[in-house]
Amino acid sequence: GACAFVPALVASGISAVHFMFYGFLPSKDSGMRGELAKLVDFKYTLVFYEAPHRIMKTLRAMLDLFGDRNISISREISKLHESVFMGKISDAINTLNDAKGEFVIIVSGNLNEEIIDESINDSVDRYIRSGLSSMDAIKRVSRERNIPKGEVYKEYHGGRL
Repeated sequence: GACAFVPALVASGISAVHFMFYGFLPSKDSGMRGELAKLVDFKYTLVFYEAPHRIMKTLRAMLDLFGDRNISISREISKLHESVFMGKISDAINTLNDAKGEFVIIVSGNLNEEIIDESINDSVDRYIRSGLSSMDAIKRVSRERNIPKGEVYKEYHGGRL
């Protein structure tokens, strides 16, 4: 039900000190990937609801965009066939085979504080592949690197004109 995320969050073993309840992601792949791309750097635990026919697609997108973070997937909270998976996203993809019931997905926040050692062009391309428009990708790289948006734009489009 609407409050299923509360027991799922408690059972997850993932920090619940700060979290964001997102709910259902957009159903179209591009919309889902775009929303997940916006959450890549979010530091707090993320809570999603997902339908059984979309669970594998969502988990693969999370692995692509978030990397192999800790995850908990609760199914059928407070019902006869309740189950909770805890582990890495890749393990969930390899383990989850009975996609029945509604799911609550709890994903650990981005706790990685390493500076990505990639070129500006590679960073922009990575965000475009994740579903962002080129301008949104340029804005994100600008914010991440604390450099003017115009410099990122010129660097990215300078070699592509």
